[in-house]
Amino acid sequence: MIPRFLGFVLLAVAIVPQAQALPLYASREGATCMTCHYDPNGGGIRNPFGFQYGKNRHSLEEEERWAKFTVDPKLTSWLQIGFDTRILYVASHTSGTSGLQTSTFFPMQGQLNFAVTPLDNLTLVASRGLVVDNPGFPSGYIARELYALFRGLPADLFLRVGRFRLPFGLRQADHTSYVRGPEFLPYDSQQDDAGIEVGSVGSNWFGSLSFTDGSEPFGDRAQTFSGKVGRASKGFQAGASGYHRYDEALAMTSDRWGLYASTTRGRITLLGEYAGGTMEGTGMPSTDLQAAFGEIDYRASRGLDFLGKLDYFEQTGGSEASARRYTIECDVNPMPFTQIQIYYRYYNVSNAPDTDEYIAMLYIPF
Repeated sequence: MIPRFLGFVLLAVAIVPQAQALPLYASREGATCMTCHYDPNGGGIRNPFGFQYGKNRHSLEEEERWAKFTVDPKLTSWLQIGFDTRILYVASHTSGTSGLQTSTFFPMQGQLNFAVTPLDNLTLVASRGLVVDNPGFPSGYIARELYALFRGLPADLFLRVGRFRLPFGLRQADHTSYVRGPEFLPYDSQQDDAGIEVGSVGSNWFGSLSFTDGSEPFGDRAQTFSGKVGRASKGFQAGASGYHRYDEALAMTSDRWGLYASTTRGRITLLGEYAGGTMEGTGMPSTDLQAAFGEIDYRASRGLDFLGKLDYFEQTGGSEASARRYTIECDVNPMPFTQIQIYYRYYNVSNAPDTDEYIAMLYIPF
């Protein structure tokens, strides 16, 4: 299991199907994810406010230098488009050895997004992602989502029907974080699930509950529930989430739960999430899992951020496994809609050699 696990964490950077909502920005502004995105759980196409926030290089204050920049993603009063692309270079080698184990460029994301608003309280969202190079990881995967979002219902409720990301945990930009990875989650956090979600998003409190297939359509009975509730404020944000699925074909039950929190003080933001879970099935030993991350971000200036992050994973019962990953990162936004990320990672995985990884990425979120 461990070699496969190490292989995943080194190769999982191969694809990010959608733009992600960053909890960092939500914490800085004391806002919910829906402040900048149509998706109540964040990520995907940005709304007009989110577009302006990106144009201002993640600030509420407009920059005089770019004030005359008049491009508008709203083609009409009811149709908006968006496009996100990431080009990645990654290199890695086993600690204490010479020579690179991995050295490659990869078109990591090419996402075309649409938001159609025929009525004030109805938004239709669709996206289409590129097919990764073959052989890719995973081979031939196409990112896509399609849902109808109804807002303005009684008691400030919203209703979403279609294909969407599950409301569980923080929707991080780093999908390789162990709390989002396949060794911990019983589903792929980068893929959409089909079903229905109901919830409410206010100025501070938010919550939602979804009922979805949990597998390919017609592959199993729909028996998957996930939900999240939390509070967002300028000084402190926190939330709790849960996931339950019964796989009838495998007679296996998967449960996950998680807690997260963040706070911003001046130029410094602290983020953290802890999650645990179990897997139980006929003829298999019960497995306990836990994963967590802690992150500190320092905003040196508008368009320049530094961060440090620790990721942790542990599995007991059945196969034993543990892993730690340390990250140092620098993010530069030289102009609107352009971000350069440079980071170093160090992997310490049980029963496997330690690994160093170096990544440079061009990210254009529009």
